[in-house]
Amino acid sequence: MELIDYLNILQRRKWVVISTVFFALLVVLVSVITTPPKYTAVTTVRILTSKAGGTDYIEYDIPYTERLMGTYIEIASSTPAMEELAASVYRLPKISVRMIPNTELLEISAEDEDPGLVQYAANKLAEILIRQSREVEIGRANPVNIYVVEPAEIPSTPSSPSPYLIVGLGLVVGIIGGLGLAFLFDNLDTRLYNKRQIESITGLKVIGDIPEDLNRKDGVSPLYEKAGIHAEAYRRLRTNIFSSQKQNKIKSLLVTSSVVKDGRSEIAANLALSLSLNNRLVLLIDADLRSPSQHKIFGLDNEFGLSYIDSDIDKVHIQKTKYKNLEIITAGKLPVNPVDLLDGPKMIEFVKSLEQKYDVVIFDAPSCITVTDPAVLAGIVDSVLLVVRHGWVRREALQTTIQYLNNVKANFVGVVANRTQLGVNSRFFSQENTKIRSDLPIINNE
Repeated sequence: MELIDYLNILQRRKWVVISTVFFALLVVLVSVITTPPKYTAVTTVRILTSKAGGTDYIEYDIPYTERLMGTYIEIASSTPAMEELAASVYRLPKISVRMIPNTELLEISAEDEDPGLVQYAANKLAEILIRQSREVEIGRANPVNIYVVEPAEIPSTPSSPSPYLIVGLGLVVGIIGGLGLAFLFDNLDTRLYNKRQIESITGLKVIGDIPEDLNRKDGVSPLYEKAGIHAEAYRRLRTNIFSSQKQNKIKSLLVTSSVVKDGRSEIAANLALSLSLNNRLVLLIDADLRSPSQHKIFGLDNEFGLSYIDSDIDKVHIQKTKYKNLEIITAGKLPVNPVDLLDGPKMIEFVKSLEQKYDVVIFDAPSCITVTDPAVLAGIVDSVLLVVRHGWVRREALQTTIQYLNNVKANFVGVVANRTQLGVNSRFFSQENTKIRSDLPIINNE
């Protein structure tokens, strides 16, 4: 995977990352708010180093002093000392005693939620340690001298937890966790998001890239007849399909897909429109007999149409549109068995007669996973155009579709990717530029 692939994953899963970071910070903030702050008070005690010698020199017994310091640390932490301290306070705080390296100093620390308690406890334990030392040293020639260097004061600020540190750690953990979940979810998601995935699964070239229309209304399939990024995308698709007609002339084209709601009918309609604007005589046939939509897109009557091909050919009405070179056969009323109607000699003869009259005949067929109609029609037409909507079609569905169509030896012309991110963030193709250029004529370069 390239860097752009990782960035695309983060773009798709940004709400996973954001949600994870949000909940991590929420937990941390609740923890900081509900956890009472703790205060630490420290009393510093000095134990004078044992020394020997005379007026001419002084000798310090360092090993003995270190043992002595360790002894007093154990005495301060001993059970009798703790019991005596506990008897003088209402709650025993957390006590720790340590030696400051390379010095004669001991630090007695007390930690608790009550700042007054920790000050009293640290000073009280130092007092207990000094008293016990004097009791032990009575009668000795060189008693150990121990005294308080710096008594503990009431702390004004908490020693823990540090809210800034905890929030910072929570943010880091949230980001790392969010990134991990984002890549995990994307790895488990079998939907297809880019050209490389589609071409790898289908073994076909992506010959069209139809961008997402951010201004479209739900349930409405727009027709792109004016200049803009969408009209240009259909011109490019038109060119890629029909530019090689010298080697393989395409007279009839089946537009199908794997699943429903992938924009297949919209692509068939706009491709037919683009061809008609290029001075080709085009017939668009709505072969989705169960759920037709072309009559809605072009505002036509659906009383009579393709469903009468087997019973009454005269009722298969060819309707004109407001576009000069574009005519349509709607689906008509729902027949009893659409597959049997499409898979018959009359349908084959009908398609051959239409190919002689029109430059291009385009079939808008239903999705392959739901019905077998596309497989039947794929054996009648010259070529098949497969529609794959980004972030909608799953790998398994697309693989099954390719298998179904390969079983009938369908002649694929390629794949068109629908509702992609092409141009969505482009300044050149912004809504303002589209408005400015909408009055320009479409120039045919083919």
